[in-house]
Amino acid sequence: MLRKLSNFSLPKITLWRTIVALIMVAGLYATYARFAMGFARATHLTDAQPWGLWVGIGTLCGVGLSAGGFAIAAAVYLLGFERYRPVLRASVLVSFLGYSSVIAGMMYELGLPWRIWHPIVMWNRASMLFEISWCVMLYSTVLALEFSPALVEKIPWTGVRNWYLKWHHEILIGLVMAGVVLSSLHQSFLGGLYLLTKGKLDPLWYSPNLTTLFYLSAIPAGLAVTIMALYLSIRSLDVKLDPKILSEVSRVIAPLLAIYGIFRVVDLAKNEALPYLFMWREETLSFWLEVALLVIAPIVLLSIDKVRNDPQRLYWTCAVIVGGFMTNRVDVSVTGLQRSSGVYYVPQWTEFAATLMVMTLAALVFRYAVIYLDILPKNTAKMPPRFRWAMKGAAAEA
Repeated sequence: MLRKLSNFSLPKITLWRTIVALIMVAGLYATYARFAMGFARATHLTDAQPWGLWVGIGTLCGVGLSAGGFAIAAAVYLLGFERYRPVLRASVLVSFLGYSSVIAGMMYELGLPWRIWHPIVMWNRASMLFEISWCVMLYSTVLALEFSPALVEKIPWTGVRNWYLKWHHEILIGLVMAGVVLSSLHQSFLGGLYLLTKGKLDPLWYSPNLTTLFYLSAIPAGLAVTIMALYLSIRSLDVKLDPKILSEVSRVIAPLLAIYGIFRVVDLAKNEALPYLFMWREETLSFWLEVALLVIAPIVLLSIDKVRNDPQRLYWTCAVIVGGFMTNRVDVSVTGLQRSSGVYYVPQWTEFAATLMVMTLAALVFRYAVIYLDILPKNTAKMPPRFRWAMKGAAAEA
C-alpha cells in the first residue's frame, strides 16, 4: 500500500489541461448565471429573438452531427457491410454523446430541467416540439441500448453479463431499425419546426422542403464527424485501425453533398428565391459562405485522391464540412430571422461558455471511453504507462 502511495503523482499541468480547466470554470459560471439569474443576465435573447446559440448549435447541430451513428449501424447490420464493424461502436458513441449534448443544451434553453418528464405524460399532438422531445428521448434510449454492451462487457459477474449480452443480441436488429426510423424522423422534423416561420425566415432558407433539406445535409455531416473522431483516436490514442476505412467512408460523403446541393438549387428556383443570391446583404454573404463550406469546397477536395487517401487532409476536409453544416443551422435559426425580428442578436459570452463546456465534456467522455472500453482496437504497446495499466486492469476484471 505504501509503495502504491509513493508511486502516486498528480497529473502534470499542460497547456491542454489548463484550457480544459478554464472552459469548465467558465461553463460552470454560465450554468449558475442561467439557472440562478435567468435569461436576462445569462443571454442576449429577447422576445423578438427568443432562440439563439443554444438552439442553433446545441440542438440543431447536435442532432444533425449525430447522424453518423444510424448510418454506420444501418450499413453494418441491415446492409451487411462487415468492413465497417470495427468503427461501429465509435460511431454509435459519437451519436450518443451528440444527443446527450442536445439534452444538455435543451436544459439551458428551456430551463426547469426537473420538468423534462412532462412530455411523457402531458401530450400535445399539435406541437412540433412534442414530436421532437419524444424523438430525443426515444432515440437517446436506443443509442444507449446499442452502446450498452461496451459497458456490460466490463461487469465482473459472468452470469449477468452473459444474460444481458444474449438478450441484447436477440433485440439488436430491432434496435437498429428503430434507430434508423427515429433518427430519420428527428432529422427531418427539426427542419419542419421552422416551417412555422413562414414570412419571417429569409427566402434563402425558408422552404416547404425544409424537412428534406435537413435530412440530406445531416447524413454527410454526421459521417464527417465520425471520420474526425476516428482520425483523432488513431493519432492521439494509438488506436490500431486501417486508415483506408476513413477513405472509404469519405467516398460516400461527396455524392451525398452533391445530391443536397442539387436539391438546394432546384428548391431555390422553385420558390423563386434565386434573385436573393445576388443581393449585397449579410444574409446573402452568409448563404454563400455556407454553400462554399458545405458543398463546393468538400466536393472539390474529396474528388482528389491525395485528400481522400491522406488521413490528415481528410480530417481537415471533414472539418470544413462540419463548419459548413454548423453555418447552415445557425443561418436557419438566427441569421435568417434577424431582419424580420428587427433585432441583431450577438450571443453573450456565457452562451458560448455553456455551449463550449458541453462540447468539451462530450469530447472528454469519448476520449476516456476509447481508452478504457473496447470501442476501437488498440495498440497497447504504444500507450502511456497509466493507460496500459488501466487496460490490463479492465481486462482482468472482464
